[in-house]
Amino acid sequence: METLTNKLLRAAAVALSAAVLSCSLAGCGQKPIEEPPETEPPVTTTQPAITLPPETTTEATTTEPPPPVEPDPLEKYMEYYEQNSDFVGWISIPGITHSNGELYIDYPVLQTTDNSFYIDHDFDKDKSSSGAIYADYKVPITGFGMADNVTLYGHSMANGTYFRRLLDYKDLDTVKDAYIINFDTRWEEAQYIVVACFLVGIHEDQDDLPLFEYFKCRNFDTEEDYNYFYDNIMLRNYYTSGVECEYGDQFLTLSTCSYEFDDSRFVVVARKLHEGEDPSVYEDTYEKNPDRHRPSILHR
Repeated sequence: METLTNKLLRAAAVALSAAVLSCSLAGCGQKPIEEPPETEPPVTTTQPAITLPPETTTEATTTEPPPPVEPDPLEKYMEYYEQNSDFVGWISIPGITHSNGELYIDYPVLQTTDNSFYIDHDFDKDKSSSGAIYADYKVPITGFGMADNVTLYGHSMANGTYFRRLLDYKDLDTVKDAYIINFDTRWEEAQYIVVACFLVGIHEDQDDLPLFEYFKCRNFDTEEDYNYFYDNIMLRNYYTSGVECEYGDQFLTLSTCSYEFDDSRFVVVARKLHEGEDPSVYEDTYEKNPDRHRPSILHR
């Protein structure tokens, strides 16, 4: 005999089957919850055709300046360059001469990759105690330019050669006679006017003031750099004058040994003449500077 429990189970199964069959025939309106709600389909309308002009591409045109062209070297110096490719220019001082009018300082200028080679080598690169006149190597002299302040070195030879006669600038009359210095590069002729002459040591214990390393004053990247150089040379200057200088000027510094004390140097600084400038107006303006600073080693 069928039990009550079995009857109930059988009745439930029949009812469930009927419900499933009824749902499948009618279509289920409930969607799975994981699906997003259905949105209305977009309305599309037909737009009239539009004819667009052909697309054109215009590239931005930028005109870059052409690279600078190095000027042609001066013909009169070609033979020196052919003899020695370290040749970069010529230094001469027309106001310091022998009795026959020949210039004492009238030399080729060399420049290489250090400041030691031409101390004891001549123009032909042969060993020589006289060495040669050479430019500081840090900033190359080229047809495109050079340092704001070019330093030239030369020995003070006892026979009066090379830079020995720079020591004459300790005398006021020499400055008045020789205030113009010619310094040509291979590419340009130029004149410079003397603005300062001074004595200085190269060691810190030779002076009470901080060591002035004039030979490191090459390019004046800032006005502060220029002021440091100019203020120091004027502080030590043997002379005052009417020659004015300003930031942006170019300078030539000549350096040689002096003999007031060990490792002393005598230095002459000149400014490149401005275009159209008449140097003769300064000739009578040079006077001794009674307040110049002297290295303190001289007073010990």
